[in-house]
Amino acid sequence: MNSENLNLFVIGINHKSSTISEREIFQINKNEVSSSLKYFKLRKEVEGVVIISTCNRLEFYLVLNQNIDPFTIIKDFYVDKNQIDAERSKKIFYIHQKSDVANHLFRVISGLESVVLGEYQIQGQIKDAYSVACSEKTADKILHKLFHAAFRAGKHIRNHTKIGAGKQSLSGIAFQIISEEINKDDTITIIGVNENTKIIVEKLYLTGYTNLNFVNRTLYKAVELAEKYNGTAYSLNRFDKPLIKSKCLFTCTGSQEFIINADELNKIYAEKNCPALIIDMAIPRDVDTKEINEAIKVFNLEGLKSYLQDQRLNTSENLSLAEKIIEDEANIFEVWSEAQKDDVFAPFAEKIELMRQQLIDETNTQLSKKEIQMLEKFSRSLVHRLKASVNQALRTNGDQKKAS
Repeated sequence: MNSENLNLFVIGINHKSSTISEREIFQINKNEVSSSLKYFKLRKEVEGVVIISTCNRLEFYLVLNQNIDPFTIIKDFYVDKNQIDAERSKKIFYIHQKSDVANHLFRVISGLESVVLGEYQIQGQIKDAYSVACSEKTADKILHKLFHAAFRAGKHIRNHTKIGAGKQSLSGIAFQIISEEINKDDTITIIGVNENTKIIVEKLYLTGYTNLNFVNRTLYKAVELAEKYNGTAYSLNRFDKPLIKSKCLFTCTGSQEFIINADELNKIYAEKNCPALIIDMAIPRDVDTKEINEAIKVFNLEGLKSYLQDQRLNTSENLSLAEKIIEDEANIFEVWSEAQKDDVFAPFAEKIELMRQQLIDETNTQLSKKEIQMLEKFSRSLVHRLKASVNQALRTNGDQKKAS
């Protein structure tokens, strides 16, 4: 397929564009990603697809070989998957195309679009998403290039700025709340076994929280954690037993429906007659809190986001540098992408763009912001005209040879 006929898009929803209740409807859990990729692979319009699914975002990176509205592909997917009409919720989806896709992905992998600025887990989540797409053979040439460029951009930002320092994450914020609200001799129950629960358990245990209960649908996984952290394991159908003894519940499973309803919680905590803390990091949510006892303090993903609003430090200097790195890396990808339509310059596109950027960087300390912008525009125009002139000369030479 000629690259000139291919179109790159990202269609997604995240914590900025939607509420948690809106995202729950469209969420794809970890076990559904492979089958979802296979669905797109069967679509004749789709050349490549990668799906990123985390607790705060769901994104479809698509390469299409037809000039169609990419949202129609997403609409069809949800109708076929679970009879959901995505058209009615179109306003919560964002769509980027061409070079804007690279800019967006580079911001995401750097943690600039996360609830926790610089969140480090997102890098691993994106690498996992790309790995699954590679396993299912749904990442085409353009997506391979895009994601490797993203890995490079993310690494560059974390190595050259303070964004992501301290390995901040949502699980880390949840731990911070627990440490503020719960005494070290209180009992804490953790439901689910995954990266988020393992991170918070490690933090709790190392700081002196040793009364830990572990609950999981698959009991042996809970037993493994209980043995490692000297806790007690329970199966999910017995969750009420550990909760009766607990002051805090942390839950993060992949269930597609509530695993605990408000009536069950109210009954448990009425018997204890004491306030409680619940942190629910699942999407869809694990705990139905619609009519929950007011004495129970609840933080779901939106609650964690609200908690963070007053916690964020001034990082304008780091943000400015990170955004410059993203701009440079996105320009390199854009130049490569455009060069795929040009057989002559395609092998040299990235090198030419790097040389252009290096020359500008060497002089920008002596120029004003306006002068730098003018130089950027001039240098891009010069490269474009040189390429056009060389191509024209080659075509003319080729025509002359054919004529002779």
